[in-house]
Amino acid sequence: MRASSHREPESQGFDDASWLLVGLCLLFLILFQLAAPFAFAASGFAGPAAMIGMLWAASRFYTRYRVRPAFAALITSAMLIILFSIAGGILSYLVAAHGGALWDARLERWDRALGFDWLGYARWVNGHPALATLYRWAYVTMTPQLLVLVLVLTATNRLREMRVAICAAILAGLAAVLLSGLTPAVGNYIHLHLGPGDLPNLQSAAAATFAQYVDFSGARDGSLRLIELAKLEGIIVFPSYHSALGAIFIWGFAQMGRVGWPGMLWASLMLMATPVYGGHYLVDVLAGISLASAAIAAAGRLVRRPWLGSIAKIFRGKASLPVPSTLPA
Repeated sequence: MRASSHREPESQGFDDASWLLVGLCLLFLILFQLAAPFAFAASGFAGPAAMIGMLWAASRFYTRYRVRPAFAALITSAMLIILFSIAGGILSYLVAAHGGALWDARLERWDRALGFDWLGYARWVNGHPALATLYRWAYVTMTPQLLVLVLVLTATNRLREMRVAICAAILAGLAAVLLSGLTPAVGNYIHLHLGPGDLPNLQSAAAATFAQYVDFSGARDGSLRLIELAKLEGIIVFPSYHSALGAIFIWGFAQMGRVGWPGMLWASLMLMATPVYGGHYLVDVLAGISLASAAIAAAGRLVRRPWLGSIAKIFRGKASLPVPSTLPA
């Protein structure tokens, strides 16, 4: 019997692994919340909830009624991005609340062992205002880069590659959040006691790092127990999620050949900007790239299978097992 005509070919991949990873993130969120509960400002959830509801309805429509596999895949990816951004961002605060001693001194030693002088690099970038501005735009456009990557991969019918990129981004993000609880750090600006005036052309980086530190320290010492969705900060230092996404972007744009070269270049600039605009150690960046490489390899395998369908078959099989007869033979 032939499969129904609306089902996507397996070569294009499946979204099931990404959904399961989002579910796993939510499970961790519940477990950490039970251990050290936070309160949530209800006002920030209405907009994302409405957006997810509309996307879900559109996905169902283009999957079941007016079948457009590529458009449905694009909408599903948008839902996954929004859901993981919210769940992963909240989880990072809950994980930070359980962190131990700071790792900054250790990370700084590792940088020196690699021959990297963070302060010297930051001063060099500060001394080249045009480069500092270019770095800033590359660093703050992480989300637009992800959206462009997803749109272009979908438009060129590289749906499997698009799904691999989304799955890898979620897998790397979840791993980064959990690892950050084992390796808590505040980053170079706070660790070296640098203020906005010390590196004038990097003032926005120092200010952003300080805002992140306020939330990070508040989650750790208990003074912050109310999470406002609209004010979530990126409080992960090691491994660098910016770097992990940069590596995933480079891989994704590379799938397009020459068309993807501008995207690869911009993502590479984001990687070079991450130490100065994120206050990251070089080892943070290297760890993020390594995490991305492992996530891409794993995602390449994970998107090949309809995991939810396989799980459903297992439960259906158990449910249909014959009940042993209690009558005498």
